[in-house]
Amino acid sequence: MSRWVKILATSVLSLLLVVQGDLVLAKGKKKKGAPVTMIMNVDGEIEYSKNGKKWKKVRRNKFLFPGYQIRTGANGKGTFLNQKTSMSRALSANTVVEITAEGAKATSGTLGEAVEGKGNLVASLGNRFKKGQKYTTVRRGLKIKLGAASDTKRSPYKLAAAWPELVWDNVIENPVVKKAAKITDESYAEFSYRLTIDKQETLIPAPKGQLVVRHAVKDMAPGRHKYKVELLKGGELASEKVRRASAFIWVDASEQEAILSRKAARGGDELLEAISLDNDGIKVGALDIYSKFFAENLDEIDMRPQMLEHIRSLKLGELLSHEGELYKKLEEEEG
Repeated sequence: MSRWVKILATSVLSLLLVVQGDLVLAKGKKKKGAPVTMIMNVDGEIEYSKNGKKWKKVRRNKFLFPGYQIRTGANGKGTFLNQKTSMSRALSANTVVEITAEGAKATSGTLGEAVEGKGNLVASLGNRFKKGQKYTTVRRGLKIKLGAASDTKRSPYKLAAAWPELVWDNVIENPVVKKAAKITDESYAEFSYRLTIDKQETLIPAPKGQLVVRHAVKDMAPGRHKYKVELLKGGELASEKVRRASAFIWVDASEQEAILSRKAARGGDELLEAISLDNDGIKVGALDIYSKFFAENLDEIDMRPQMLEHIRSLKLGELLSHEGELYKKLEEEEG
């Protein structure tokens, strides 16, 4: 076993001991379930509150959780879309609504009758959202072994001309590894990643200061392709040998257009566009939109587990740790 593999193995063991302590602490804090409804077609004066005391303006489509409240002014209106039933109800002016596990309930004013809605995106949240909440207390370095996302029936991984990038963990950005290996600015250049797609190898320099390695794939035939990623130091293998290759699907032009059409149907709502791409298996494209949305909307704290689960599915351990720490900080600041 090489010196570098020993360092990685020792680091994994140390970090698992730290993470176990964090998970024990997490058990005592009750996490929210998935959102039960979404308010959309927002117009006029509409506000929401998580506790009935502090109110904030609703400016866009917003997922809502049990315990939330919504109130409208004299010119406020919108539409509730229920996750479980896929039914929608009109919200009118001068109305106060409580969000329960069953959906929206008027405590003053009135809600419209339930009618058939389009709830496919909302209904798709449940499972992934609950899984994402498991990663809210991770520490940097939770996933130190070099891994790569793979296409499966449950979790497709697709690339296309519009979304040609593969991504993986930049494991040497892990602070435990950097310290143990005494990586300096000068020695960083010794590290690279060997990407093998269908037996064709490409060397990619380790991107200094970046938690994620990105590489655009070109001239691929439509269909399934096997690939693996390995860490090199000075041209020699520095990570454990990959025993089983990962895979991705290269999408042809017609399927790409269909995916773009479904994304466009979300009307420019970034979170819904990300979920749409996520559902279609365009994982990296979805990641970019999730990242942009949550960076620009720090108040969307309760929806962040959706992005955390997506990051986990891409096996981006360093990014997961970073975003998990940010989520925990935002929760603490909110109180």
